[in-house]
Amino acid sequence: SGPIPHRAGIVRYRIVLVIPMKWVVFLPIASALKSTDLLQRWSMSSMSLPKMGIEEALKLRGQVEFPDQRFGGFHLMESLQEDHGTVPTTAPGSPGALPYSNVRSNGIGHPDPIGMSAGVLVLVYAAYSVYRYRREANRIISLFEANTQIKELSESAARGEPLPNIVVIRGHIGADGGDICTVSTGIDGLRERVGEIEQPKNAWIEIARQAKSDPQLRGVADAVVQRTGVDADDVPEVPEPGDPYARQSNNRGEGSLVVAEILVARICAKHQSIRREKTTKRVTIKRPRRNESYNCFHGRRVSERLHLIDLDGNRCDIELPPADAVGLAGVSDPPPLFLPVSDVWTEFTHYLRRDGVTGPSGRHQRLDDLPPMRLSDPYTLLSEFIFLDVQSPGDLGGFPGNPSVLENIGEAFRNGPTPANFLWEPRGFYDSVRGGGYDDVPSYASKHRKTEMVTARELLERAQVAAKENARYTPHCEPTFTRLELEQRRDEENCFRYTELAIPRGTPVTILARPMVAQAGTGEGADCNIRLVSPGCDEGPDPYVDAKNLKDRFRFRILKGHQVENLLRHRELNPTAYYGLAMVAMAFIGWAASGYPGLGA
Repeated sequence: SGPIPHRAGIVRYRIVLVIPMKWVVFLPIASALKSTDLLQRWSMSSMSLPKMGIEEALKLRGQVEFPDQRFGGFHLMESLQEDHGTVPTTAPGSPGALPYSNVRSNGIGHPDPIGMSAGVLVLVYAAYSVYRYRREANRIISLFEANTQIKELSESAARGEPLPNIVVIRGHIGADGGDICTVSTGIDGLRERVGEIEQPKNAWIEIARQAKSDPQLRGVADAVVQRTGVDADDVPEVPEPGDPYARQSNNRGEGSLVVAEILVARICAKHQSIRREKTTKRVTIKRPRRNESYNCFHGRRVSERLHLIDLDGNRCDIELPPADAVGLAGVSDPPPLFLPVSDVWTEFTHYLRRDGVTGPSGRHQRLDDLPPMRLSDPYTLLSEFIFLDVQSPGDLGGFPGNPSVLENIGEAFRNGPTPANFLWEPRGFYDSVRGGGYDDVPSYASKHRKTEMVTARELLERAQVAAKENARYTPHCEPTFTRLELEQRRDEENCFRYTELAIPRGTPVTILARPMVAQAGTGEGADCNIRLVSPGCDEGPDPYVDAKNLKDRFRFRILKGHQVENLLRHRELNPTAYYGLAMVAMAFIGWAASGYPGLGA
């Protein structure tokens, strides 16, 4: 079975909730729950929770009462209390009994309303997100069928009419400037792997895929349907591993190019755990491999005056979103040109931080000072312009024959006298803190505990120090592993991921963007120059908004080809990922309702 968080982690999780009075929900342990063999036995306890459709989900979304400032008490959502009452604790084996009815008067084993409320909020958010993506797919079809052309936008602007917030325009991409070149084709170790695409598995998608095919998870899937109205049939069929995770690309990153963009991510091993068997007292250390990630470098080369020539031969300029997927303040939004599948957990925490939550009494709780997410799941990237997506064989990012790949990339983006910097995030180089929070850095990390930008050479020097300290001092070692084995496992557990895309000049593309006036025309009948920019995105409605008035959310997209299927296909895995989140949320509700079985050892 997958890793189970240590009991002390739950204790800290409750303290974080009550004392600072800020709701972090189950941030410290959510990633540990993404193991499908735990879903069924943790979800059965949630069968007696109330049903809710999308209308109810939108009304309940975020409705939580927070700890009382004086007494530190916490109350379950009123609507949940009314329908559910108290968690049943009948004897095991009796009708309606929980599968883990080891309820004690306090501590682990006692139903936890905090955990149940957290799970309900995540479940509602996941259901809402699946519904939102279905709406957006219909909107995309409408925008495509509108067949908007640049000339009609220009004429509307000239008449003083407001431009639409979002359009889908087809044409061919070009630029006034000269050709640009890619980075990886000039670096030994990467050059030989051009055309290879081998992405890490997406845990949320794998959960959804198994839920749709594994009979043992039918109970969990049925519970999601009963509580949210979201059926497995509402999400598309998910391919077996190997597609889209591994494939060959015909794009070689060569020729007359107008855009080239590279993303370097650190992939690390987190959520190590210690398992103790009650009967034999045997201790087993679980060490996952390459399951968390953060972006350490994002660079772009683009030719001057990038533009689109539409199907009628009219032109508009293109303003790409900034290449800023590396952030000192925490995990940023995924880079849009790579067409990422939704990073569901990061999006959820961003929503909490931005909007907070509102209790049934109308009291709003701000959550803008929640600690930022420092690590996320490795991205699933679907752009057909990607021609390279590989992981280094070792911890330090090098390839056979060239250990200096990171330094070569820094030199390729040199700005004046200094090479480009990379993000040093210490959490990506040390084990998880035993019994600690997701944001903790181990105490044995003697130096460089601060998140900061450094050169590639300094990052590698720090990585080597971290590798030695982690192997020497981490508690997630004996008796399953020796300290020497930990040093040898370093390359298996950690790596760097290199992903690059290239857009050739004259390629037929479909662009989803917001039109704006770049330059107003002068004189009677003069047209206005149009520029396509990144649309403003809306994370979602207020908790009490009606489902019919939901705002759609779109991000800037450039897709290869002119078919509407290209626009829809890259979005298909988004509701699938949220369905996986709903499965985990349902399992967590049942686990909290039954008192966190498995943590009392």
